[in-house]
Amino acid sequence: METSFEQIANDYMLMILNWAYKKTGHRDKAEDLAQETLLQIFTALQKSEAPIADTERFIWKIAHNTWCNYVRGNERRKMCISMENLPLEDEKDFAADYAENEYRRELTQKMRSRISRLNRLQREIIIAFYLESLSIREIALKYGLTEAAVKWHLFSTRKKLKKEITLMENNNYVYRPRTLHMALSGQITSVKLSDILMIENSLTKQNICLACYHSPRTKDTLAELLGIPMAYIEHDLAWLVEREFIEENGSGYSTSFLITDTETEQGEYAVYLKHKKLLSDVIAQELTARQRDIRAIGFHGCDRPFDRLLWLLIYQFCLHLDLPCPAVERPARMDGGRYLPLGFDRDGQADVEKTVDTSGWSYNGSMENDDFYWFGMYNFNPSEIEDMMDACVPEYENLHTLLCELIHSDFRIPEYDEAKKFTLAQLVQKGFVTVADGLALPNFCVFTDSQYRQLRENVFTPIGKKLEAEMQSLTDDLKAYYKRKLPAQLKHLESTAVRHALGDLGFLSTFFAFRDGRLYRPEEKRDGEFLTMMYVRR
Repeated sequence: METSFEQIANDYMLMILNWAYKKTGHRDKAEDLAQETLLQIFTALQKSEAPIADTERFIWKIAHNTWCNYVRGNERRKMCISMENLPLEDEKDFAADYAENEYRRELTQKMRSRISRLNRLQREIIIAFYLESLSIREIALKYGLTEAAVKWHLFSTRKKLKKEITLMENNNYVYRPRTLHMALSGQITSVKLSDILMIENSLTKQNICLACYHSPRTKDTLAELLGIPMAYIEHDLAWLVEREFIEENGSGYSTSFLITDTETEQGEYAVYLKHKKLLSDVIAQELTARQRDIRAIGFHGCDRPFDRLLWLLIYQFCLHLDLPCPAVERPARMDGGRYLPLGFDRDGQADVEKTVDTSGWSYNGSMENDDFYWFGMYNFNPSEIEDMMDACVPEYENLHTLLCELIHSDFRIPEYDEAKKFTLAQLVQKGFVTVADGLALPNFCVFTDSQYRQLRENVFTPIGKKLEAEMQSLTDDLKAYYKRKLPAQLKHLESTAVRHALGDLGFLSTFFAFRDGRLYRPEEKRDGEFLTMMYVRR
C-alpha cells in the first residue's frame, strides 16, 4: 500500500496541484486542496481490500469528491471515502460538472425566492405558464385577460426577475429585522384586544411600518426590502391599511403615525438643552425656594426629605403646566379605543451621537387610574405599580381595591377577614404600605382634593407665569425642528409631534435635576419606585 501511494504521489502530485490551482485560483488554497486530495487517496487505499483496476479514474473520482466537500464549505471535515460507495463515471472533469449543478441549484433557489415576492397576478401567470404548462390563451381565459396582456405580464416579469437575479441586493431588513415598540396617547378599551398589541406581536407588521415611514413603498419594493414572500406582505399590508396604520397613495404605501428613533429623539433633546438654564433649572430652583409653602399644605408625605419630594413635584408641575400649543384630538380607532398610535424605533442607532445621554432611564409616560398618578422612570420599569393601577388580573385588582380603602379610612386597619389580611400582607411585601401602630401608611404622597388644589394654585401657577415666555420660545424651536424632520406624508401631524415633544418636559427636567445632584439617588429599585407615585383623595 505504501509503495502504491508513493507511486501515485510521485506520478500525480503536480497534476493534482495544477488541477487544484485551476479550481481555486489561489496558490495557498490550491496547496490545501491538493494536500486534502492526497490524504483522501491515502485513506481510501488503506480501506480498500481489492486492487485498483483503473488508477487514473480512481484518483480523479476522489479529487472530484474532495472538491465537492470543499465547495460545500466542508474542507475542514475529513471525510474518508469508501471503495464500496465509489461509483465511477466516464467523464474525468467531475469538478466542472459539480460546479455547474451547484450553480443551477443556487439559481433555482434564487428564482423561487424572487417569484414568491411577485404580486398575485404576476405570480399566478408565471406559475401557470412555466409549471402548469398552460398556453397563453388558456391563461388569458383563466384570469379574464387578453392574450396581449398575458404576453406583456410574462415579458415584464421575466425582465424583472432577470434584473433581480443579477443584482441580488442585500439589505439590513432581510437579515436584521428591526423591532418597533408601540405606545399610544389616549385610551383603549382592552389591552388584549388592541390593535397596538397586534403590531407588537408581529415582526412583519412592524417592519412594514418602519420601511414605509420616511418614503412611500410599493408592494414589490417592500417584498424586496423585507425578504418576505409577496403573499405575506399583501396580507399584513391589507390589515395595516384597514386599521389606518398605513395609508395608500399614488406613490405607494406610507406610514400614517409618528415613529421616533434615537436620532429624532436626540435632535429634540438638543432643543431642550438650549432652554435648560432658563426653563428646567428654573423649575427645580423655584420649587425648592417654595419648600416651606409646600410642606405647609400638610399632605401625607410632605415631611419627607425635599430631594425625595422634588421627584414628584417636578413631574406634577410639568404635567399641569399650560402649554402654548393646542391639545391634540384623539380619534376613534377601529379597536374601540380613542388614541393616537406612537412608535419607537431603538434598533440600529448605536452610532448616533448622544446630545443628552439618558441611558438607564425608563420613560413610561404619565399614568393615571382611579386618582392614582405615576411617572415611571430611572430604572423603575417594569414595575408592579403599573399592574396595580391597571388592575387587569384578580391579584392586582384586590391590591388596588384594598389600597383605596386604606387611603379613604385615613390609613386605619379595621378587622379584616383572612383574605384581606393576605392582601394587606402583599401590599406590605410589595412596598406599597408600611404597617405601624394599627395604621397602614402609604409609601407615597397622598393629597386630599383641597390640598392638591392648593399645590396647583399657590405653588405651580405662579411659577408657570414666570416661564410663559421661555415656554413659547421652546415651542417655537420644536416647531421649527419638526417642520424639517417629519416625512412628507406626516406634515399634517406637526402640531401633534410638538405637543408630544412638550410632554417630555417633565422627564427631561427631572433628568437634568438628577444629573445636577438636586434629586435623591435611589440605592435600589424599590427605594425609587414610589418617588413619583401619588394619590388624590376626592
